[in-house]
Amino acid sequence: MRGGYRWHFRRRNLTLISNRDELIGNHHMTIRAYTPEDFPLIEAWAKARDMAMIPQLLSPNGFIVEDESGPFAVCFVYLAFGCPIASLDNLFTKPGTSFAKCRKGWPILWRTILSFLSNLRTCDDVPLSYKIVRLHTRKALAKKFLSEANGWYISKHQSIQATYAIP
Repeated sequence: MRGGYRWHFRRRNLTLISNRDELIGNHHMTIRAYTPEDFPLIEAWAKARDMAMIPQLLSPNGFIVEDESGPFAVCFVYLAFGCPIASLDNLFTKPGTSFAKCRKGWPILWRTILSFLSNLRTCDDVPLSYKIVRLHTRKALAKKFLSEANGWYISKHQSIQATYAIP
């Protein structure tokens, strides 16, 4: 593992100070903070999946996983203030990315998210204590990537996302 990372809490925006990279198997992978300049790329990935992306609705706390061929996965962390629950959303990959590559990228992404959540501080340097991470995903993906042995609880119920835009 090379590089380090620190988090700063400013005006409710968290900023990744430096990238983190590591060698996973034979693959060199890097994780970095999402920036608004990444939106066209992420939007193209979403459109390929018939998803709509609205830049104003994306959390500023996004992460992009890259390897030698470039960016291939993204995830956004949404924080609830005054509540110990964080949610992951818009976790998806570049179209055509193999399950094997995703499986190799998940550990660096998950470790970064956990580190991010455990290092959050207010402007007064008071720790924020998140206790639960929620992720809505398809059951097949949950079974492939999330292990109950690693602390994940995978619901037995089918669910669907419904969204209402307030006029």
